[in-house]
Amino acid sequence: MKIRIVSVVIIFVLLVAIAGMLRYRGKVDVKLPATDCNAELWKHVYEKERLHVRQECTAAEGRVVSLDRSEDGDLHIGLEPDHKSILNLINVIHGHRELIVEIICEHAPVREAAKPACANFHSQVLNPEVGNRIRVTGAYVTDGDIGWNEIHPVTRIDILH
Repeated sequence: MKIRIVSVVIIFVLLVAIAGMLRYRGKVDVKLPATDCNAELWKHVYEKERLHVRQECTAAEGRVVSLDRSEDGDLHIGLEPDHKSILNLINVIHGHRELIVEIICEHAPVREAAKPACANFHSQVLNPEVGNRIRVTGAYVTDGDIGWNEIHPVTRIDILH
């Protein structure tokens, strides 16, 4: 009897995981030419080796749900995306169903190791406010340290309404 219960639980967990991976497949719907994104921004990304580029340039729309000024100088924007397929399971479980969008060098870094990345550079990207609907353009990456998908670095943000 115990073996049957364990087998049913394992099968259920596997089915839930498969359903989650199908729903949150971590795939962009919009593929833009690389020239629509500013490749020069990569010179100012702190610890860029942790970011695995999945699409050189994309755009995503959604509502801003949080803003957080990181110690590395980046502004982290929590975006509730219109199209959930851009998220992966780590975004859903660990990231509260948000896509993290990072404006690099938005403010002076506190973290000493990040200061060289922002030296003589300050982002000109428009900062949104919580509640804004935005369209964000930038590189679509997976953060190798955390495992979730992000748009990082951000080339442009347009306020939709």
